[in-house]
Amino acid sequence: MNQTDGFTKNGHAPPPTESRKSYRSHFFFHFTEIIYPLSSFLFFFVRFFLSFFSFFFFLFLSFFFCLFLSFFLFLFFLFLSFFFCLFLSFFLFLFCLFLSFFFCLFLSFFLFLFCLFLSFFFCLFLSFFLFLFCLFLSFFFLSFFFCLFLSFFLSFSFFLSFSFFLSLSFLFFLSFFFSLFLCFSFFLTLFLLCLFLSFFLSIFC
Repeated sequence: MNQTDGFTKNGHAPPPTESRKSYRSHFFFHFTEIIYPLSSFLFFFVRFFLSFFSFFFFLFLSFFFCLFLSFFLFLFFLFLSFFFCLFLSFFLFLFCLFLSFFFCLFLSFFLFLFCLFLSFFFCLFLSFFLFLFCLFLSFFFLSFFFCLFLSFFLSFSFFLSFSFFLSLSFLFFLSFFFSLFLCFSFFLTLFLLCLFLSFFLSIFC
């Protein structure tokens, strides 16, 4: 087959020669030399970007997790300390209240019995002495009816004195209830103060 100007007689291109094959292989070699570093650089850039993004993502995630955990633990210990102080103050309030109540009750009852027996024996002794004295006066100085009237009057005075001492013991009971009310108001004020202080300390601590 004779070639004229690079074409055959029938107009087709001639088959590739060895020089054309080497040119194509050389072009493909240079193309791969350009593409391979570019792809390696792109791969390195994408990997670096993903690692950088994942690092900062996990960093922010751990930061928010630690922040949430610390806030939750802060609230937990805050409520725990608040309820502990509330329970302690309430327990101390009840203890002091019962202690003061039983002490005041025992003291008032003891004073009431003491005053009652004292008034009874004192009035009994006084009335007996006055009765004897009036009897002696009736026999020796005055008439019998006058002394009888006087003895009746003194007996009435005995009952009046007894009622006076009874009223005095009632006043002791009233003073006991008033002291109980004062103790209750004092411990209520102390409890409210402890509650306010525990709330204030739980806020600022």
